[in-house]
Order: sequence, then structure tokens, then C-alpha cells
Amino acid sequence: MKSLTIAAIAALAATPVLAQSIEREQARADYHQAQADAAKAELQKQDAQAQANAAQADAADAQAQANTAQSDADTLKDAADTRQAQANSNKAKASIAQADAASAQAQADRAAANRDQALDRADAARDTARNNY
Repeated sequence: MKSLTIAAIAALAATPVLAQSIEREQARADYHQAQADAAKAELQKQDAQAQANAAQADAADAQAQANTAQSDADTLKDAADTRQAQANSNKAKASIAQADAASAQAQADRAAANRDQALDRADAARDTARNNY
């Protein structure tokens, strides 16, 4: 019994030391796990930063393409506006030319009527001259 008591006392005395040793080992394991987790988190952060940088570069490229497309659209719109102004000018010129043509046709019609009247008078004068002589 004496040996059992001594063993029990020794076990009780060793328990705090053993518990401290286990706590120390657990703390070391927790420390190393925390370091591994921190390293993993750092790698994830760096990967996320690289993805963000790539996305930002893609966005800048897309913005540059959009700016180029907008510039091209502006250029095409300016060209279309210029062509529209030319078409409007040509339409106005055509209207003026039509008015001039109508005026010339009216003048030609008057000239034809005057000629017909002159021919009629000439015929009448010739007839008169033939009848009188």
C-alpha cells in the first residue's frame, strides 16, 4: 500500500508537470498552426491582389477601347453631318436649278408664242401683198 500511495503521490505530483508540458506542446502546435494559417492567408491576399491588378488592367484596357470606339463614332457622326449638309446644299441647288429651268421653259414658251405670232403676221402680210398686187 505504501508503494501505491507513493505512486499515487508521484502521479499527482507529475500531473501538473505533465499538464504543463501538454499545454506547452499545444501552445507550440497552435503557434505553428497560426503561422501556417498566416502564411496561407498572405498567399491568398497576394493572389487576390494579383487578380485585382489584372482586373484593373483589363478595365483600363476596356476603357481605352471604349474611348477609341467613342472617338471613331464621333468621327463618323461628323462625317455623316458633313454629308448631310452637302446633301441639303445639293437639294437647295437642285431646287434653284428646277426654278431656273421652269423660268427658262416659260421664256421659251413665250418666245415660241412670239415666233408663232410673227410667222402669222408675216403670212398675213404676204397674203396682203399678193392680193394687192
